[in-house]
Amino acid sequence: MRVFIALELDDGIKMKLGALQRQLRSQHHLNDPSIKWVHPDNIHLTLKFLGEVEDRLINDVCLAVTQTASQFEPFDFHIAGVGSFPPGGSARVLWTGVTEGGEDLQALAEAIDHACHKLGFPLEARKFSSHITLARVKNLVVGHKAREAVETTGPLDIGAQGVSNITVFQSVLERGGPAYTAMHHARLR
Repeated sequence: MRVFIALELDDGIKMKLGALQRQLRSQHHLNDPSIKWVHPDNIHLTLKFLGEVEDRLINDVCLAVTQTASQFEPFDFHIAGVGSFPPGGSARVLWTGVTEGGEDLQALAEAIDHACHKLGFPLEARKFSSHITLARVKNLVVGHKAREAVETTGPLDIGAQGVSNITVFQSVLERGGPAYTAMHHARLR
């Protein structure tokens, strides 16, 4: 099954991020079908994407996440701003960032990465970047328009998010977009 490890967001934060998506779509005319907006109910902060995982490894992944979570105290991070990846050129991902608590998120993501590596999953090639994906762009021309839109969006403050759990999700790709199912919750210390 297709699996990722993430932090769930509070409903109030998801509502604000949904409003931001609507603002970008309406004010900047980003309604092109080549932009795949993450449904507000599915918005999360990914710590590690595992991809296809054999059923026999699911319990080991959940145990590794539980053991890793038990090493961390609960903490908060602050969500603000909007941007795009990659830097320069046509945007492929639109995101909102983390202005405070990024060091804690990075430490948590790196610990999860190393715990999963012990189970045979490859280490991340890139340094962890604290962000929340809002949309993915499939068209180069639309990607340039999307980059301009996020660059002209004024200062933005979404709010604080507490972290007390890590969630292991199953992702099923469906016609209307991915469906996420929480398979395991691991509490921080």
